[in-house]
Amino acid sequence: MNSKEINRRDFLQLLGLGTTALATGVYSPRVLGKTARGVLVESENEYGGFIVEKLKRGNLPYQYDAQRLKAFSEKMNIFSRNFWDPARQNRPELTEDLTYEYLVKEKGSVPNQTRLDFAFMQAAWLYAQKGSPYDWESRGASTRFFTRLGRWKPAEIGMNWAEATLAIKHAALFYGASLAGVAKLNRLWLYTDCFSPSRDNRERAIPVLSEGERFERTKDAWYIPESMNRVIALAFEEDYYAIANSPGRLASAATGNGYSRMAVTATTLAEFIRYLGYRAIPAGNGVGLSIPMAIDAGLGELGRMGLLVTPKYGPRVRLAKVITDMPLLPDAPIRFGVTEFCEACHLCAQHCPSKAISDGARTWEGKSLSNNPGIFKWYIEPEKCYDFNGFSCSNCKRVCPFNKPNNSWLHRLTRAIVQTKMKSLDKVMVTLDQASGYGQQLEDKEFWRMDGQKSITAREKM
Repeated sequence: MNSKEINRRDFLQLLGLGTTALATGVYSPRVLGKTARGVLVESENEYGGFIVEKLKRGNLPYQYDAQRLKAFSEKMNIFSRNFWDPARQNRPELTEDLTYEYLVKEKGSVPNQTRLDFAFMQAAWLYAQKGSPYDWESRGASTRFFTRLGRWKPAEIGMNWAEATLAIKHAALFYGASLAGVAKLNRLWLYTDCFSPSRDNRERAIPVLSEGERFERTKDAWYIPESMNRVIALAFEEDYYAIANSPGRLASAATGNGYSRMAVTATTLAEFIRYLGYRAIPAGNGVGLSIPMAIDAGLGELGRMGLLVTPKYGPRVRLAKVITDMPLLPDAPIRFGVTEFCEACHLCAQHCPSKAISDGARTWEGKSLSNNPGIFKWYIEPEKCYDFNGFSCSNCKRVCPFNKPNNSWLHRLTRAIVQTKMKSLDKVMVTLDQASGYGQQLEDKEFWRMDGQKSITAREKM
């Protein structure tokens, strides 16, 4: 082992990562060939059996109209509108009623929602609900010492910025993320205003501004300098079997656990970056739009249900991000056949209890105040989605063929067929997926009777 390799190892151990993190899942994709728009690569660990096309600079896996697409205000988010929009008053109270109504209609009775299920769900939401840890300032006791050291440079230990970027992604996985990618920050994805209602002003929104190198949150504005031009997108896998319980308490537990992990991991990663002398803003759903940031960072494509679809986990993920001025090297956006498959599929739209998902063709604008026009995509109706969402409904994730683990001949065949981008074959695979029983709701008792083996690849199916 040469001195250069020793220095890298010692650096990672110093930061508390050690050699274990190096073996836990950061990526060594194999290049298979070139395309007109990029290169084809495969990595079972990163892409779950898919061959993906990494796009060249300037190519994106989505279409947008630069004249129509504008930055979005968090105030127009459906969750925010429930505070101030007269048309949304008292709607949150309806969500569980509508869920029960659907369950009775589908099953003839409400399934056994036990105290065990409810306690499991409530505990999963703990760190997401007990105050936001998404601080812009350091929480650590050693910050002053690290600040005196100035900004860390990879060359100090024989690294370059490509290797340093990989180290940051190692850290993200070590701290709890399932996937991590880096993008140059497109400021269109930052909110124009961050919604912050008060007792006296339920419509209060704080503008997000750029003013030189000013970096702070005040009661009147949030200042994010142009130099903070990198975003680390983080994805967190949700439990396959808990999501299979949707709509139910166990699926809500998977959602809550995702939100709790988002808070811990994003905040910890931001602190790590601060100790290296750079600025960092951790965020869950706030500050900006997580899905387009994750797409730009190469984590996946946009699906019919309006969610990020990743190669490894499908739409069964939660998203967070860290915005920073650390000059990390951006990842390439990817394509692996999601749009073409969604055009042939429609399962999410057919199984959506509130009919919030479009069953038609893609368009340039939606029907809702909470849609942001200017992207060519399938627009959902957030009002319908929210009003049903009493148990964190995840039916669209449950039935999505991309959600399935790569552990059977059918799922491996589906991955191969998706690569062909042939609608007729995609339709055949959707039919086979349904005929095989995948996507059916898992009952609560079935979940609790499992053997505790958490590796879903150890089973052929539910």
